[in-house]
Amino acid sequence: MSPFKILIGLGLMCWSTIVFGFRRGWVKREDIFDYAINQLVSGRHANNENVAIIARGEDLSDDELIGLISTLESKNNASDLDKWRLGFLLWIEASDNSDEEKINLLQEAYADFDYPEDMSSCSVYSQDEISPLLAMSDVVAALKERFLLGRSGGRP
Repeated sequence: MSPFKILIGLGLMCWSTIVFGFRRGWVKREDIFDYAINQLVSGRHANNENVAIIARGEDLSDDELIGLISTLESKNNASDLDKWRLGFLLWIEASDNSDEEKINLLQEAYADFDYPEDMSSCSVYSQDEISPLLAMSDVVAALKERFLLGRSGGRP
């Protein structure tokens, strides 16, 4: 399962997260169309004309597509970035790869996300005495706490 689908499954996908991922090459145009169709079918945006246009937006340019999406939801880049980090780390964690391959993917993710401080122990060059994969589990737990447990616990 892709990081995109993981975020959908967790209920963390939203329009600003899609735009952020699209700009970074993590979301394909077809993913956007499918997401819009699901939003219409679920009734969440059943009466929103822009979502209907996006759902049938094969003829739209990327700029037009992003322009329509930007009318739907305000942006929160810090939150969107961390949602994608969670999606990628869960994808690595759930993969059938060997531990060595997972560590290599983790190093790529660490670099792709511009070396976030909370992932420093995930680096193979870290001076910490914890395995990068265990450190990744700690980061995943913290991000889940922030995004998933916070929703049900009454915190913002």
